[in-house]
Amino acid sequence: MFWKKKNSEQGSKLPGPRDIPDAVRKCLQSHKEIDPDSVQFYRCTVKYSENGGKVCDIRIFDPADAEARNVKVKDYDTLTENPNIIIADGKYDESTKKVNMTILKATPKVSLLTMPEICEQIEGLKEPGSSIFFYMSAGPASGGPLGRGACIIKLNDVSEKKQKKYTIYGSNVIDMKPDKEGLKIYDSDKAKDVAKWVAESQKPRFV
Repeated sequence: MFWKKKNSEQGSKLPGPRDIPDAVRKCLQSHKEIDPDSVQFYRCTVKYSENGGKVCDIRIFDPADAEARNVKVKDYDTLTENPNIIIADGKYDESTKKVNMTILKATPKVSLLTMPEICEQIEGLKEPGSSIFFYMSAGPASGGPLGRGACIIKLNDVSEKKQKKYTIYGSNVIDMKPDKEGLKIYDSDKAKDVAKWVAESQKPRFV
């Protein structure tokens, strides 16, 4: 059995987040709106009917997205209160492995850039105060398609005394966009050094 039906057997308590069953995982990976490589990092919550049985309502979410939104997912009802976190919603039959899912939010696959591509975009910043962002798979933030938010690279006004050309910030990502400038990571005058750091932190997702 996939997991014990706590909410039907022990009162109203619902199970906490769980790994996604194989049948549900394969169903998600078959949808073009979902990045198949990211499904392994998603989790699910379930809710059984009060009459028992092996058919449950099931919802899929990304823990990194929940972290970026400062939402602690305790059970199925947490997602009722935070519907913007739900990637997919449906039913799962433990006995027959039948899955019926509706995709509520696309999680597209993003292309990883090479260091020269990243450097070109950074050097394309011309106006002081302008910025560009890159998704990250490592760093101080969370959310986004690579799991660890994004870095925002801002072009500074170098006429200011002791001001370096670029400042790099970490940022949570919500709905595919940086939330805001977060933790300042470092400053640099060299686009190539910044691009190298970004390239080393923009790898396939691993958390």
